[in-house]
Amino acid sequence: MSMLGLLALAVSLVGGSSEGTGGSTVEILLWLGATAAAAFVALAIGRTFGALAVAEGVAGGLFFSIGDISVKVATQGGARTAFAVGVVVGYALGTAFLQLGYQKREALTVAGIATLLTNALPIAAGSVVLGEPVPSGLLGAMRILAFAAVTAGAILLARPGKGR
Repeated sequence: MSMLGLLALAVSLVGGSSEGTGGSTVEILLWLGATAAAAFVALAIGRTFGALAVAEGVAGGLFFSIGDISVKVATQGGARTAFAVGVVVGYALGTAFLQLGYQKREALTVAGIATLLTNALPIAAGSVVLGEPVPSGLLGAMRILAFAAVTAGAILLARPGKGR
């Protein structure tokens, strides 16, 4: 499922990608804050239900996505270079949580979930907060399929004890 999503994403980018409007700074900050909050909620749920390794993979992927989105915004220049803080914090915490998850167990699940979230959230943020339009026609359908498949793949990987 995940591979199908990444293949669909590659196909959807054949026609290029529009730059978008750059988005509202307030909306970007809200997105990044909500993503960080979701990471901490995932950790709390993981502790509660004895799935801390998976939760750390989720948190790692969410923080890596903060780093990725922050890179895109920081490279717009001007006052937005301040988003470089998000780059450092996102990648540092993403790496830390990923390593913690690896040390517990289920390294493939932890890595898979982290990688999928690292890809899925920047795709969503591009359209939702950065003003990047979804292409029309077949390429747009492929982009939407890519997001859905990557998200479904992350959910399937997070299911404990199921065949992967």
